[in-house]
Parts: sequence; structure tokens; C-alpha cells
Amino acid sequence: MLRKLLKHEFRATARVMLPLYLLTVVLALGTRLMGAWTHNLAMGNQFLEGFTAFLTGLMGIGFVLSVMAVFVVAWVLMILRFRSNLLADEGYVMFTLPVSPHQLVWSKLIVSTVWFAGAVVIDAIAMVTLLADLSAFQGLAEFIQTMMRELDAYLLGNGIAVVVELLVLAVVSCLGLCLSFYAPLAIGHSFAQHKMLLSVVFFFAIQVAVQMVTSVLFLLGIPVLDQLSWNWAAAIDQRIEFFHIFMWGSVLLSVVYCAVLYCLTLRMLSRHLNLE
Repeated sequence: MLRKLLKHEFRATARVMLPLYLLTVVLALGTRLMGAWTHNLAMGNQFLEGFTAFLTGLMGIGFVLSVMAVFVVAWVLMILRFRSNLLADEGYVMFTLPVSPHQLVWSKLIVSTVWFAGAVVIDAIAMVTLLADLSAFQGLAEFIQTMMRELDAYLLGNGIAVVVELLVLAVVSCLGLCLSFYAPLAIGHSFAQHKMLLSVVFFFAIQVAVQMVTSVLFLLGIPVLDQLSWNWAAAIDQRIEFFHIFMWGSVLLSVVYCAVLYCLTLRMLSRHLNLE
């Protein structure tokens, strides 16, 4: 049933996200082409040169806005789909389906994470389309070949491990971002009145609590950092070991944060949701 929920959710959100992704790439390509025309085709014609420069600037502004919009729209969709689909009138239908609250929440989490990841990929593609040229790709290929020859197995293995750690942390952080809005929305909609106002209040209350806990953990972790003797004069293997400890510690804290908010969201949806 989760597969059907995901299919429905992707269809509902793809109508917005896919055209926005395409628009971002098209604007990047258009900005680059207009810039080339400004320097080549329009030379010698003052009016045409000024006109193409104006169009290039206008398209460049549109490109910058679209780069930001893919994240903003994905964030807005994340909130609106959760609220309208589960906490508003549609909730009467969704909670009568033969699915568990776990599946309902995970369908939202997975789809939102995919769109955030897609925004990163699309923005990267758009930036490459706008700025990179063939010589840059050739230089990158040569750099990678040189790096592969110079690095030994130890450093190469740690490099791959760092990439994996960054990807895991990015996914868990994205889930935490979604749940940081889902939990206060679920709590706020357990009341009969002022649901959105209370959701905002609980959002800030949760963030304040998280900041307090984070500060305490940081203070407790200072002696550990001293014992690890983290400094730039330390051996390379000691610095790499510290970095791995830091990354997996960050992943662990993020997982705990997600687990607390996830359990809170599920409890509110299962036992205290007020759809009236």
C-alpha cells in the first residue's frame, strides 16, 4: 500500500516540481546563450547589444530566482501536502484507507526527500550548464586521474567513507527538516481552535528545546574534543579518525532527533488528531 501512496504523492507534487526543474535548466541554458550572443552577434550594433544585454540580465535574474525557488517550493509543498492531505478535510478520507499512520507519514517523508535531493541535482546541473566549458571537464578528468594515482588505498578508502557519511547525514538531515514541521503541525491540529497558530507556537517551542539540548551536548563534548587533541599539527590518520567520529556522531544525534519527532508525530496522528 505504501507504493500506491508514493505513486499518488509523486503524481500530485510532480505537476509543480518537474516544470520548475525544467525551467531552471532552460533559464541556465538561455542565460548562457544570450551571454554569448551579447559578446558575438551583437558586436557593432549598439541597440542590439544593449537589448541582448538587457535580456541576458533579465534571464539571469530569472535563473537566480529559479535556483532558489526549487528549494522554497519543495519546502512549501512538504508542509502543504502534509497539512492538506492528513490534517484538513482530506484527512477524513486518508485515515479511512487500509493503511497505517506509519505509511502515511513515510509517504510524505520519502517524496519530500526525493524532491529536495532533486533540487540539489538540478541546481548543480544548471550551474554546470551556465558556467562550465569543455576545457573545464577535461581539466577535471585529468585532476581525477592524478588524484587516483597519488592517493594510496588508505586515503582513497577514507575518501569514499567520507562521501558515504555525507550522503547519510544529508538524508537524515532532510528527514529531520520534514519532521521538524510535521510534529508541531500534528500537535497544533490536536486542538479544536487556533490550530495553525498553535502549530507555529509548538514549532518555536521545539526549536528552543532542541537548541538547549544541543548546547548542553556541546558543553559535555568539550572534554572529549580535548582528549582527541584535534589540531592541524596532529597526524593525518588522527585527523581522519576524528572526522569520522564527528560525522557518525552527527548522524547519531540526527537519528535520535528524527526518532523523537517521528514518534511524537505518530502519537498525535493516531490518538489526538482533531479533524473538526
